[in-house]
Amino acid sequence: MTKPPPHTEVTAVASAGSAPLPTPRGDGPARAPSRDAFRAACEQHLDFVWRFAAYCGVPAELLEPVVHKVFGVIHGRLISLENQEELRVSVAGITRHVVRGYLRQLGDHSPLAAPPTDAGPRPLDFGGAAALNGRRACELCDLILGKMTETEREVFILCEVEGLSLSDTAEALHIGESTLRVRLDDARRIFNVGSAELRAHQFWTARQNRPDE
Repeated sequence: MTKPPPHTEVTAVASAGSAPLPTPRGDGPARAPSRDAFRAACEQHLDFVWRFAAYCGVPAELLEPVVHKVFGVIHGRLISLENQEELRVSVAGITRHVVRGYLRQLGDHSPLAAPPTDAGPRPLDFGGAAALNGRRACELCDLILGKMTETEREVFILCEVEGLSLSDTAEALHIGESTLRVRLDDARRIFNVGSAELRAHQFWTARQNRPDE
């Protein structure tokens, strides 16, 4: 994970998206979103795209090209989206698709551990004191998120961190609401177990470092 994007990144993304795009095939005249509409979309959703990509494991040095890729896709679809709620769901789905593609390319170079392949209840090992000592808060968060499958992580981020509704999250991730509820329950369990282990470690560390009375 990393800090939010600087404000100047909005201008860079909006300027990049305003470049001419290939003319789509079809019988009707080509249309493109206005520069103002695209800039407004960048300003409204840039922080969300940046956070989502970072939480999902995109390294800091690759966040900028990932964000540009996401908004390049959004630019091509903006004209067909009718309202802000529809745009928000579409942005989430596009970001998820682009991020998954980048993570496939990164392989072992992602800051998150390789996600488990099996969903559902499974043993959780956060490594104890050896794995927790000296880690920054963002690294501890990555440690917990790394215990989730890709879908569990995406569901957790969209529902618990970004506050999307279950129906909007299901639409963005192209999964049924019943499946989403199961994955969200599993992700919450993993987060709660990891948080409890971290709190216990912090408590005993503080206790050991307390000067003798």
